[in-house]
Amino acid sequence: MCAHAEPLGPHVSWSAALLLFLVSHAAGDILLQTDWQALTKVTGLANPSGRRALTRHLGTYMLAYVPALVWVGAETTALRAVAVGALIAVPHLVIDDGRIVSAWLRGVKHVSDPALGLRIAVDQTFHAICLLGAALVAAA
Repeated sequence: MCAHAEPLGPHVSWSAALLLFLVSHAAGDILLQTDWQALTKVTGLANPSGRRALTRHLGTYMLAYVPALVWVGAETTALRAVAVGALIAVPHLVIDDGRIVSAWLRGVKHVSDPALGLRIAVDQTFHAICLLGAALVAAA
C-alpha cells in the first residue's frame, strides 16, 4: 500500500471550483446575456421592466452553472450544490440591481458620473469576490 497526498474519497478544491465558477460566470454574464437584459436590468428591482430583465438574466445566467453545480453535487452532496447555487444566484441578482455598485462608486470611489468601463469593472470585481466565497463553501 502506498501513501499519497490526495484525500481519499470525493473532494472539491476551492481553486478548481473558482475556475469553473469564473468560466461559468463569463458564459452566463457575457455570452448568454441579451442586449435587452443588459440595458434594462440597470433600472433595478424596483422597476417592473428592470425586475423582468433581472430575473430573465438570472435564469439564463444560472444555466451556465449547471455543469459546475452538478460536479459540486457529485463530489459532495446535492444539498451543498443547491446551497452553492444560491450563494451564486442571490449576490448576482443584488449586484446586477446596480444600487450597490452605484453606492460604491459614489461613496468609496467618489465618482458621481462614472465611465461605463469603471462601472463594469466594479460590478465584475464584486462578482469575482462573491464567486470566491461560493468556491470556498463548495470546497468546505
